[in-house]
Amino acid sequence: MKYRQWKKNYKKLHGVNPPLELDKRKQRRLAKKAVKTIRLVDFTAAATRAAEALTNAFASVMRGLGGAFDTAGTVCRNVADNVQPIEIKGRVFSWQVREYGSGLYAVYEINALGGADELRAVTYSQKAAEKIAEILESDHLEHIRQTSPDRIQRRNDAADGLRAAVITAYESGVLK
Repeated sequence: MKYRQWKKNYKKLHGVNPPLELDKRKQRRLAKKAVKTIRLVDFTAAATRAAEALTNAFASVMRGLGGAFDTAGTVCRNVADNVQPIEIKGRVFSWQVREYGSGLYAVYEINALGGADELRAVTYSQKAAEKIAEILESDHLEHIRQTSPDRIQRRNDAADGLRAAVITAYESGVLK
């Protein structure tokens, strides 16, 4: 009864209901209502959405950073190849990108000695598959150059000799 009389007197004096700042009962009622609505909020869904947004943002930053590093790596490789070109004639292994199913691309290792083609990587992007093939090839060439430079010279000499023999055979009419 006390609250009701206070409210009635306030309205009589001021002509309006009391404001929220003065009405303690109304403040308590709104606070209880807010607590109930907070309890009903699904924090797991909100946390999942926040984590997904954070993951997407991180992935896009990493893709941009990866593109920048990829470009820098390509520039460095090109400079290194201009300074000291790597060429091994008559190589046994090479890598090729082919379609693999629908929407997928695969990198195959091709054996020039007649062995079966071996699947090395599968990806959704043709550009990524080509990059993988390029990296595999450059790593293989660099490995051979570092481990056995004498083999490179012998292989290049053998490839030059074979090429000369084929040209001679065509010119002499043995091969048509």
